[in-house]
Amino acid sequence: MINSKINFDKKKKLVWQIFPLFLIVIILSLSFVAYYSTNYFKTFFIETFEKELTVRTKLLQHSFNNLCKSGEQNQPLYIDNYCKEIGQKTDTRVTVILPSGVVVGDSFANIKTMENHMQRPEIRQALKREKGVSIRYSSTIGKNMMYIALPVVRNSVVAAVVRTSVSVSVIDEKIKSIRNNIFAALLVSIIAAAVAGLYVTKRITRPVEQMKEGALQFAKGNLNARLAAPDTEELSQLAVTMNQMAQNLDEKIEAFKNRSMELEAVQASMQEGVIAIDQDEKIITINDAAAKVFDLSAPQLKNRYILEVARNIEFQKFIEKALATHKPFDDNIVVTRDNDLILNIHSTVLYDSLKNRMGTLIIFYDITRMKKLETMHKDFASNVSHELKTPLTTIKGFVETIQGMSPSNSVKDREDFLKIIEQNVNRMIDLINDLLSLSRLERKEGTNIQFENQDMETLILAAVNTCHTIIDKKNITINLDCPKDLIVMLDPILMEQAITNLLDNAVKYSDKAGQVDITVSKKDEAVEIVVKDQGRGINREHQSRIFNRFYRVDRARSRQQGGTGLGLAIVKHIIQYHNGKIEVKSQRYKGSSFIISIPV
Repeated sequence: MINSKINFDKKKKLVWQIFPLFLIVIILSLSFVAYYSTNYFKTFFIETFEKELTVRTKLLQHSFNNLCKSGEQNQPLYIDNYCKEIGQKTDTRVTVILPSGVVVGDSFANIKTMENHMQRPEIRQALKREKGVSIRYSSTIGKNMMYIALPVVRNSVVAAVVRTSVSVSVIDEKIKSIRNNIFAALLVSIIAAAVAGLYVTKRITRPVEQMKEGALQFAKGNLNARLAAPDTEELSQLAVTMNQMAQNLDEKIEAFKNRSMELEAVQASMQEGVIAIDQDEKIITINDAAAKVFDLSAPQLKNRYILEVARNIEFQKFIEKALATHKPFDDNIVVTRDNDLILNIHSTVLYDSLKNRMGTLIIFYDITRMKKLETMHKDFASNVSHELKTPLTTIKGFVETIQGMSPSNSVKDREDFLKIIEQNVNRMIDLINDLLSLSRLERKEGTNIQFENQDMETLILAAVNTCHTIIDKKNITINLDCPKDLIVMLDPILMEQAITNLLDNAVKYSDKAGQVDITVSKKDEAVEIVVKDQGRGINREHQSRIFNRFYRVDRARSRQQGGTGLGLAIVKHIIQYHNGKIEVKSQRYKGSSFIISIPV
């Protein structure tokens, strides 16, 4: 893994990386020029002095050659005087030395006190009939001197050596002056070069700094920012390239965001739960449908270990199998809660672009309703078969009895048997009619409900009139409490059927000469209809299931009363299509109250 953290405190700016190197190059270059110039001028002056001194020495060589030929008695004294005369006129030290090294003449010194010059390098060179040259410190004069020595040859023999010398201190002073001037010029040049170098470096690095600021804007996510193109061709091309890169990156990020939003929208709208798990069994992504299974939100589950949040043993076993195999498989599990969930889980392997396994994808299908529907369909088929088989068996039995009766049997017996057959046929007809009504309600699915303004008192009186036969037969008293002119938007035919079914049940399960109360009232944003009887009531364990098809609290009594077991199921469907709700409140032997609430 690459460490992206960089210690910028230890990094130098580009200007301070370029400028010192530039300054060092300038200083070294100018220093070399100064050193070379100084040595050059020194060499030049020395060579010039040497040439000039050589010319003087040659002139003296000729003079002293003539002087040595004269043969005077006081020749050494004359030579010494002549040397001093020449020295005063030319400011040049002239020395004459015999081949033995004895000094016989000198411009400035006393020849009697001068030491033997035989070992002087220029003298030895001149004795070899060559020009002797030497630069050294003179203890006699106390200065650095340049010496030029030439032989005085007479009769092919070196008769003497003429040596001239001048002080080179003048050269040193001139060289020092030149050196000082050069160093002054060097200092000025270095300062000027440093200023120019700093300016040039700043000019070079300023566009880089600007590009750095622009790149920082890119790094902060402001990809709409653009870099100005510098005057430099290379930097201009770099700025254009970076701008193009930012535009392409912005387009790709926008496309990625759109794709991510589309994916999130798809996941959010999916009824199926989706979980992606990495190789470390951590949740990469999870949608809301899957998060609901764990009773948590999707953000709370992200990056958590799947086995940490999956408390169900069956689910944990499934995940372990899914992570251990490369093949997709599925299974059904039950998640225990207040309302148990039945889930069909499918797993498949996730691969990256290199076909390496990066995790596992798990998809939940909530098949609870489907399983319940399957159970309901099975129960429905069983109940319908049972409900139809009982009257058919009765009819068949009595038909066979009638067929087997002899003419001697009484007519009254035949009529009794035929009445029983008629009752069972009517029971079958009622059952089929209720089945057809329930089927029509389910097919409508709330789309073909014909709502209109309906007076509630008129609607309820119509339902009471529909049940008048059974009401009169049991001498039931109907008490109606409904406000005048209470108008409600509803489907009058379906709502009349619902109230008729409730009223029919209330009358059937009431004792003779009993009482049924119907109360209609408006509460907040709803109309409440209560149908209350004084019958046997319903135990608490049955109250949540009485709206199911064919469910009966007392099967023997229900059949005796002629019920089909579908009336309350029909009522529930009708109320649901009106976006309302129905509930029951009942106590054993204290009657029951069915309460309908319809929004207005």
